[in-house]
Amino acid sequence: MRTLTAVLALALVLAAPVIGAPYTVTDALGRTVAFDAVPSRVVVAGRGTLILVDAVYLFPGVGDRIVGVAVTDQGLGDVLPVLDPSHAAKVRFPNNAGAEQIAVARPDLVILKTYSKQGVGDALERAGIPVLYLDLETPRSFFADVRTLGALFQQPERAASIVHWYEVRVAAVSAAVGSGASSGAAAPARPRVLVVQATAKDAELAVTVPPAGWIQAWMVETAGGTPVWVAQNLTTGWLKVGVEQVASWDPEHLFVVSYAASAAEAARRLAISPAWQAIPAGRADAIRPFPADLASWDQSDARWILGLEWLAATLHPDRFRGFDLRAETTAFYREMYTLDAAAIESQILPRLPSAAAGR
Repeated sequence: MRTLTAVLALALVLAAPVIGAPYTVTDALGRTVAFDAVPSRVVVAGRGTLILVDAVYLFPGVGDRIVGVAVTDQGLGDVLPVLDPSHAAKVRFPNNAGAEQIAVARPDLVILKTYSKQGVGDALERAGIPVLYLDLETPRSFFADVRTLGALFQQPERAASIVHWYEVRVAAVSAAVGSGASSGAAAPARPRVLVVQATAKDAELAVTVPPAGWIQAWMVETAGGTPVWVAQNLTTGWLKVGVEQVASWDPEHLFVVSYAASAAEAARRLAISPAWQAIPAGRADAIRPFPADLASWDQSDARWILGLEWLAATLHPDRFRGFDLRAETTAFYREMYTLDAAAIESQILPRLPSAAAGR
């Protein structure tokens, strides 16, 4: 016969709410990670933390589960205080923090980029700390990783909504610069486009171009342009090029990105350089800064959709009459991060380059 204590204990167990059944998630490396419940002490770390954080915070309430975050400021400002009201309570790490430093936060899950597996990822796994790897390097992997995060945080409907939001906008851009079948108009000409990264080094402006397989080339092609640099950069990193090479590519549009400083200032310095003024691509009206707020929109960050829309509207203004970058930016932060109008107006919109914000 059961004792009263045993009966009461059983009753409490039966009455307790079910937190969640065990489940598994497959990450970007094809690894299956098992969970008894949604992780409640999550750390986001390693190289590329900004890109990871901007994907993770697409999911409402997840900030309450984040206990540690590596550096999320590429040089234009820290995004974490904008996205997370409780940011001050998080443990902050350098991007090269080792497993021992991360373990101090007592995580039940660490989220890393795939390229962080060798090193910190392997060390965490050897220590028995679960790790989930995300790629996020292309739109296709971005969509896959969003679905992975939806499975991880048990928010599959939100993941589907995010993917749909992006896909609708990509489809609209593609339709506008594509065959034009719906309007009966011919496809517009594809202008020659060059994307360069400009940084200050030893008082000289160093210019590099991204690899052919990175998102910048996809963005230019999807926006209805021809990325003139891709045949010359089949490497896995930024490639330094000179003015002579740029002149041989003869781009009609030159877009300047800068991750740690103002792209507008980098573009201005190019435009006033005598060496650049001597080539057609050096015309002041041909050189534009790529938009950025707290991060540049050309990279494989959640903001890539804004970069794509702006680029398409810049290359083909006749196909995007009425395009309003401020309105699109406001919609992005409202729908993707549930920021209110006051926060967007004060913390995001003032960071847009004036030339970009006017469209």
